[in-house]
Amino acid sequence: MEIGGGDRRAEGAPIGGESGPAARRRWGRIAAATGVVVALAASGSAWLAASQARTPEQRAASAAAPPRSSVTVPAEAGPLVDRRTWDGVLSRSTSLVVRGPESGGGAARQVVTRLSVKPGEKLGNGALGAEISGRPLFLLEGAFPAYRDLSEGMQGPDVRQLQQALQQLYGTPVTGTFDDRTARDLKRLYRRAGYRPLLGAEGGGTDSAPGGGGGGGTGVTGTSGTSGTPGGAPPAAGRTVVTLPMSEVVFMGSLPATVGEVSGRVGANASDPLFTVTGGRWQIRIPVTGTALPDFATLPQGTRATVSGDRLGGAALQATYARVSTGTARHAFFDVAGKVPDSALGSEVKVEAVRRGSSADALVVPVSALWTDPAGTVSVTVVQGERRRHVPVDVALTVGGRAAVTGADPALRKGARLLVGYAYREAGLG
Repeated sequence: MEIGGGDRRAEGAPIGGESGPAARRRWGRIAAATGVVVALAASGSAWLAASQARTPEQRAASAAAPPRSSVTVPAEAGPLVDRRTWDGVLSRSTSLVVRGPESGGGAARQVVTRLSVKPGEKLGNGALGAEISGRPLFLLEGAFPAYRDLSEGMQGPDVRQLQQALQQLYGTPVTGTFDDRTARDLKRLYRRAGYRPLLGAEGGGTDSAPGGGGGGGTGVTGTSGTSGTPGGAPPAAGRTVVTLPMSEVVFMGSLPATVGEVSGRVGANASDPLFTVTGGRWQIRIPVTGTALPDFATLPQGTRATVSGDRLGGAALQATYARVSTGTARHAFFDVAGKVPDSALGSEVKVEAVRRGSSADALVVPVSALWTDPAGTVSVTVVQGERRRHVPVDVALTVGGRAAVTGADPALRKGARLLVGYAYREAGLG
């Protein structure tokens, strides 16, 4: 009796129902394919091993140095120029901050009572700069500031400076002595501006003449010209003398000058800055720092330069290298030739100059074509077909990887092929 009614197979019967010859054929095909794969793998390994195998001769050839390099460049002819460009600022050689006096003798306080100058205005020799406590403040041309009050009979370099300024206006003789002619011309200066000069008597103070233009004058002591003042000579007894108080004049190195910033105002303390003036020749100021240091260390004075800038009206100006200032903040200065617009003051410009240059037909070669032998001789190697000729040279100038050279050998000429680069190491030259 059978339980479960299932189909039972005999033990060891083939899976899938295959048996006999069919199963044997299938297993035969599998074995053949496996043999092919094994054979291919074996042949590939044999080919790889064969490809890696080299004879001793082959290995020696691979270890040998490559053929000598023949990288060459032609020698050129033409000028070689060491051109430099710097950033600078346009300025004037003379700049001054105008202030009034801190005190003025009898006046308890010095204040601004009139200030009519405007930015951009030109002030010439003898111009009225401001009014301080009702008295004028004149601008005169001179090399140094006033250091004492001046009156008739006095002598000294400051008297000579006053006369030189008055000479430009009235033809005053320059004698170094405050004489009658100097007094007359000084009166003309005051009256032209609408003021009366200060008059003094022997041993007394000074005061403005009756009807003085600005009201009460600035009192000054009567010590000017006494024996205690170097270069002074006392006025004759009983005389009334004309006096120029140092509080009423500002000397500036070059006039006319242009008014810059106006910072003063009516009613303010006179000793505060009133306005700035700039004059004299135009110049360019360049900071001498960093990469500019070696440039100006070897730049000859008088070197010419070209100046360009946005506020120059499209025109290129010419300038000449003048000097380098001393001190911690060093600057190089170029003097500008030609007319410069007043509006360009303080603007940034480019300055371009040629530091050094070769002749117009110099022979120019790459620096990589130069080599130095143990004796210190600099040479180039001229390649002529299979020949290599070592030619000694003198280097006149190097700029940007190029050198201007001279040599006596006729083989060194324009168009000659020169060996460059690592070829020297291969030849044992570099």
